[in-house]
Formats: sequence, structure tokens, C-alpha cells
Amino acid sequence: MSSDRPHLYLAYGSNLHPLRLARRTPSCRLLGRASLPGFALRFHKRSDVDGSAKADACYTGRPRDQVHGVVYQLAAEEFPVLDRIEGIGAGYRLSVLEVDCAGERREVFLYTAVPSHLSPELRPFAWYRELVWRGARFHAMPEDYVHGIRQGPAMADPDPERDLHHRHLLEEMAGWSCS
Repeated sequence: MSSDRPHLYLAYGSNLHPLRLARRTPSCRLLGRASLPGFALRFHKRSDVDGSAKADACYTGRPRDQVHGVVYQLAAEEFPVLDRIEGIGAGYRLSVLEVDCAGERREVFLYTAVPSHLSPELRPFAWYRELVWRGARFHAMPEDYVHGIRQGPAMADPDPERDLHHRHLLEEMAGWSCS
């Protein structure tokens, strides 16, 4: 499928921050902000890897709902890496939509949760929620949107090693800039 999809990726979750995504896909090039009207950001996608909740751009059809994200251009050879990390076939599917990015309509791909992996009672780990929050804040998304992410429920990661790994990344993000 990697050759059939656009080379533009809409990040809305833990890949929002350029530092995080560049570690996963070094070719990424930030093109600009975009939003998905009629979608809501929900932390209800069950991870088969760690059992916590992950972000989902959930279609609601309500015009007032909106998921904010950023569009990155990626090299096609990195699609399999991102597909594996995101869990294509294990909770996420590939979706292709059009968005307005920097005044142009662009076709993008993104990952959306499949119904079999929706668990509204789950919570994201605190470090995961903070990855999304730092990305939204980095890109100066609407204040109420950023605040909503920060105030959302989360839980402690029971794996101290994984938690520490992500805390180091968050510390690095705090002082990072695109220069």
C-alpha cells in the first residue's frame, strides 16, 4: 500500500512534535498545520503493545468538533516503519482524506482506530498524553484544544523503564526548536 498513498502524513497524536517524528522517520519535513472538522480527538484506542489508550481522530460528523494536526512530507521508504510503530492491522487503519494546509487542499494519510480496538474506559499513560500536549503546544494550536489535552485523564505507566525513556524524550522536547 505504501506506493498508493500520498506522501503527506497528518499527525495529530504522539507524532505531532517534530522531534518525536524525526526519530521515527528522519525524512519528515513539516509543511504546516491542518484540521479535521467533524472529528474529535479521543484517547480510546487500545494498544496491543502496552494496554494503554492511544489517540484517535474519531469521526463524529459534528461541525463544531475538530482535530488539529500538522502535515509532514515523508519518504515512501519510511512508510513501513511508521505503519509498524502505529500498528496497522493491530488497532489502526490507514485513512486518506483531504485537508487544508497552508491555504492548499492536500491529500494526506493518517491512522485511525478500528472499532475492535476502541476501549473508552482506558486511559493513556501520563507520558503519552504529555507527548500529544507538547506537540499541540509546540505548533501553537488553539489554547482550549491544548488545555483540553493537558487536563485529560491519564494514568501512571507501570513499566518504570518505559516511563523513564519517554520522560527523557519529553525533557529533550522542552528545550527543542526547529532551527
